[in-house]
This record gives sequence, C-alpha cells and structure tokens, in this order.
Amino acid sequence: MCEEARERTGGYFDAWLPGGFDPAGLVKGWAAQKAAALLDHLRGFDHYLNVGGDITARAGVTTAPPWHVAVEDPTGPGAFLTLLDLRTGGVATSGSAARGAHIVDPHTGTHAGELLAVTVTGPTLLWADVFATAAFARGGPDVEAWVATRAPGYEVAALARAP
Repeated sequence: MCEEARERTGGYFDAWLPGGFDPAGLVKGWAAQKAAALLDHLRGFDHYLNVGGDITARAGVTTAPPWHVAVEDPTGPGAFLTLLDLRTGGVATSGSAARGAHIVDPHTGTHAGELLAVTVTGPTLLWADVFATAAFARGGPDVEAWVATRAPGYEVAALARAP
C-alpha cells in the first residue's frame, strides 16, 4: 500500500525515510478503516470514528442527518476554518500546527512549510489521509487541482497558507 501511495502521489507520500521504512503515515488511516468496517455490520446504526483528528464515518440510515465535522483553524486553536457535512467517507488533515514540522518533502528532504494545513475529504479515510499528507508536503497554489487529478472523488476542503 505504501508503494501504491508513493506512485499515486508522484512521490510526495513516501514511507521510505532516510534511515529506514516508516509506514506510520498510512497505518493510522488503514487501521481506522479496519475498525470502522467492523461497525458496518451493525445494521441500522451509523458510526463516526475519530483517530487523532482524522475521521471515518458512515451514515447508513438514509433518514439520518450527516455528521458535522469542524476543521480547526491552525492559527487559532478553538477557532474553525469550516464546518463539513459528512455522510460516509473520510476526513483527514495534515499540517504542522499540532505536531510541529514533521512532514518532509521527499523530493527535497526539507520540512514542508509553505502551507499551514490541508484537509482532504473523500470516500475513504486511508486515501484522504495519504493525499492530505502528500498535498501538504507538495504545497503550491494548485493543491486543490492536484488532489482532484490524482484522486478522483477526493477534494481539498480547507487550506490555510502560511503568511
């Protein structure tokens, strides 16, 4: 899966770091999806699973309202950039606000710093998380189009540029 993620993101998501293999950037979304899949068997129930701020949800009951997901403003804890409605799928945010400069552009080996945060929504948390990380590492004014081209059905929901 890590190799597929590297290929789909043009190398902006890469589990091979200097010094070794670290699949942690993919495993969280994968594990959350596996856990949520167990909940899918509970007929008549919706579920919402938040793992470290990344979310996988399903509103299987057609009359149920969507889940409301607040995207935190990375410049002001407690403030929100936007509120998303999510019925089924995943929401993932990557950035430096909570964990500092921990995302590296694999092409340059430098910490990504052009953007403050990127939130991606789509059919699965695993790929929303991969593309949020890759888009943050890549940066650029065209990340919305970049994600849409490489991951049909996924989109950038919130983006804050560094001053």
